[in-house]
Amino acid sequence: MAIPVHAEEIFEPGVVEWSFNLGYGKNFETSFKGGNVKEDIQFFSFLFSRGKVFTHLTEKTTLGYALEGILSYALQEREDRYIVGLTPLLNCNFNNDTSFMPYIEVGLGVVLTNLDPFGFGGTFGFTPQLGLGIRYAISTKSFFKVLYRFHHISNAGLKEANRSIDSNFLFIGYSFLL
Repeated sequence: MAIPVHAEEIFEPGVVEWSFNLGYGKNFETSFKGGNVKEDIQFFSFLFSRGKVFTHLTEKTTLGYALEGILSYALQEREDRYIVGLTPLLNCNFNNDTSFMPYIEVGLGVVLTNLDPFGFGGTFGFTPQLGLGIRYAISTKSFFKVLYRFHHISNAGLKEANRSIDSNFLFIGYSFLL
């Protein structure tokens, strides 16, 4: 049975959201100048975050921020690898007066990794990312989440070798409000 969820009642400024997500990602090859890595890389990731709503943009839209940690096991051409990092995110929540609440998020974080595909720029990287998700209300303060995220890793030109790792991720998770 659907639970009525209203952003103006639940996602008020000051509300804190804790979130935990599991996901799978895979890199893809582009044809942009400089390009990205060609090796096959798969990611099995755990995300955890603490966020806070800080303002209303409209009556049914709120803006918030989160600090997200990532722990990933990566399989690069049959070799075990890892990624750990932190990402500050901005998120925009859209209330549509149902139990389903879409949201958009954007962030720029940093990671440490031992990934080493040809042309990749080292152990430190920047991670611009963009996500589209939806929350489903389990109760008035807890949600099941599904999230698609585009994720980019590169060293932003700090080293001469700077091929990026561009990936698509799908996450499922749980969040609750305090």
